[in-house]
Amino acid sequence: MTRHVVISGGTGEVGKQLLALVADRPDLSVRALVRRPGSTRVSPQIQEVPFDYEDTAAYGPLFGPPCDLLLIALGTTRAKAGSDEAFLRVDRDYPLRLISALAATHPEARVGLVSSVGADRARGLYLGAKAAVEEELAAQGLAHVIARPSLLRSDRAEFRPLEATLNNLVAPLWLALGQSLFPRSYGWWRWAPVHVREVAAALLETALALEPGQRRVLEGLDLHPGPIARWGKP
Repeated sequence: MTRHVVISGGTGEVGKQLLALVADRPDLSVRALVRRPGSTRVSPQIQEVPFDYEDTAAYGPLFGPPCDLLLIALGTTRAKAGSDEAFLRVDRDYPLRLISALAATHPEARVGLVSSVGADRARGLYLGAKAAVEEELAAQGLAHVIARPSLLRSDRAEFRPLEATLNNLVAPLWLALGQSLFPRSYGWWRWAPVHVREVAAALLETALALEPGQRRVLEGLDLHPGPIARWGKP
């Protein structure tokens, strides 16, 4: 049976990994929301759907076609957005609109959300936005899985000094210490850097396995590979 998937945020680092994972799966029919055609990797399973997130009237018709799973990997930074208001539109308002529209048309659908570590104890602009989306998911009653990664590692082409330091120095040391000294420490692994491909893989596999009404949170050991990982733990 083919399952119908909508991916929002496919041009981001986690979103790209999600698209790569679904690209060669014949059991999935995927629509990727894009601002401009040609933004994502295209395969027979992926259809690009130009979508204006600012147009509130566009959200209802978006879920006219079948949707079994909505994956939300939208995100930006305050610096890139340019203002608090612009940041909140991307990280909070767009996901809220997507969730509300999905619940109104396909209440049986599942949702996979990329959030952040600390969203359960939200303080400040960034975590406050993530917490608001998590709260809306719970309020709508949709079956869902939330991934709460800490610092994200990636292989982006754009050079960012802080990310380079994280990938090459901080992350290897943190992970090596964790594996040798704190292999099952909740606190250590909750804040450990994690690669975007691991976040995407855990989110997708858990979301596809969700039962009606289930709610799951993935963080710490749930997002790291190896024998200590337990994806989908309640």
